[in-house]
Amino acid sequence: MATPWIKHTLCPLVTATALAAGILPAIAVEGAMSPYPKGFVGFMSGIVPPQPGLYVSDVYYFYSGTAGASVRNGFLELGVDATLNADFLLGTYVTDWKIFGGQYAFGGAIGWAWLDLDASIETQLGGLSASLRNNGFGDSLITPVLLGWHDGNWHWNVGMSIYLPTGEYSTQRGSLNIGKNIWAFVPQFGVTYFDPKSGLDVSGTFIYLTQTNNNATDYQSGDILQLDWAIGEHFGNALEWEAGIAGNVVAQVTGDSGSGAKLGSFKAKSLGLGPAVNYSTKIGSNAFTLGAKWEHDFDTRNTFKGDVVTVSASLSL
Repeated sequence: MATPWIKHTLCPLVTATALAAGILPAIAVEGAMSPYPKGFVGFMSGIVPPQPGLYVSDVYYFYSGTAGASVRNGFLELGVDATLNADFLLGTYVTDWKIFGGQYAFGGAIGWAWLDLDASIETQLGGLSASLRNNGFGDSLITPVLLGWHDGNWHWNVGMSIYLPTGEYSTQRGSLNIGKNIWAFVPQFGVTYFDPKSGLDVSGTFIYLTQTNNNATDYQSGDILQLDWAIGEHFGNALEWEAGIAGNVVAQVTGDSGSGAKLGSFKAKSLGLGPAVNYSTKIGSNAFTLGAKWEHDFDTRNTFKGDVVTVSASLSL
């Protein structure tokens, strides 16, 4: 049985920041952080709400980072500084259907992004400075299958998301792409241990991501294994507050390939950590949750090093 307190808590169920990755310039995986950027999910991420209905979330995602070298649109860039601001709208519908004992849900996400990039571009005539700006709709995400289970203090889910190349993409020199020009397939496993007596929440979501070849640049990005996790303590009269730490671990398990991978296999890895806080309440009869999180990259290789900030608002309808 799921604890009754869960009905007052929401978390973004669909991994919407998958949309953000196509917007960033290429470092190891083409697109810098793969179609599943780090630092999105956190507290209570193993829980699919047991109450059937529609759950919507709006997520603001900020990333600012630097990298020594990158390949973007077939050109080598050095000294890359990138800043991303994005807003994502997620929808998840939880049904009362059961598959293998798990409650079935499905959903999707769309987003709009603003990207600033400064870099030095290496050409046959030498180095050129570039300062680029762009904004627009990003690539999209659908999650056709999400299953959730509950057993006492344990809650877990499995799902499959598909990344769709709906964002603008061009290989022209001087273009800064909002889209990524690939498809990607993202199986995930999330788990939460929540003790309503002590307020302890230990949560983590594992994903494995594989992408199709970008046929415009002949860049085949390697597969990614990633963990987003959080440990928090609920407090307040109704356990409406939660505060703690959140982190991410990213490891590229296969190398990049293709004629567009000018830096070779160039596997990426990163480790981030920072504070997180949630507040849950009700608006009328609808559950409502606000969340904020900051994760700083403490260790990176062949990818950006910087900071992730997310602010989310989630509502059950």
